[in-house]
Amino acid sequence: MMDFLEGRVVGKAEEIVILAVGGIGFRLFVPARTLERIEEGQEIRLYTHLLFQEDEFSLYGFATPEEREMFVALLSVPQVGPRLAFKLVAALPPAQFVAALRRGDLSALDAVKGIGRRTAQRVLLELSERALRWAPAEAPPEAEKERIVLQALTSKALGFKAEEARRALEIVRKEHPEASVEEMLRLALSILAGS
Repeated sequence: MMDFLEGRVVGKAEEIVILAVGGIGFRLFVPARTLERIEEGQEIRLYTHLLFQEDEFSLYGFATPEEREMFVALLSVPQVGPRLAFKLVAALPPAQFVAALRRGDLSALDAVKGIGRRTAQRVLLELSERALRWAPAEAPPEAEKERIVLQALTSKALGFKAEEARRALEIVRKEHPEASVEEMLRLALSILAGS
């Protein structure tokens, strides 16, 4: 229906911005971190989501399309209504939210006021895969990749000594500098198996 609104800020209050667009004043709910960057009189663009409820219409405005997608995705989770979804978007930028989902970090989610452990688990379960579409995984930096592989090789499950794991990792780094974490681990394991 409406993808975004572009206009002049004519008023603001807690979680609210009044945006003048073509002679009409739109009242939008806006996350606090967006509200902090907005000044009255400023021309802005907000990505919108219009919500129809039984007895009212609510218009939500977000600084980025990713924030809006996060809000809409949260609305699809059972037991997460608009207020709770809005609180999550306001508390966690999309990149942090997706990182928490990938880590399975319930504490990052249930730290948001109004979200209990059960709801945090439900959000984690429902959105882990879907969130990848609007915030794809970032490749870890080189040093981080090597740390992850070294940690895996020296874990109780694999049980290699740190010294031999480092030697294998050194060979992998020289021969396959572009390898992903999974490839590095596989190659290091084949080197260690052959030694």
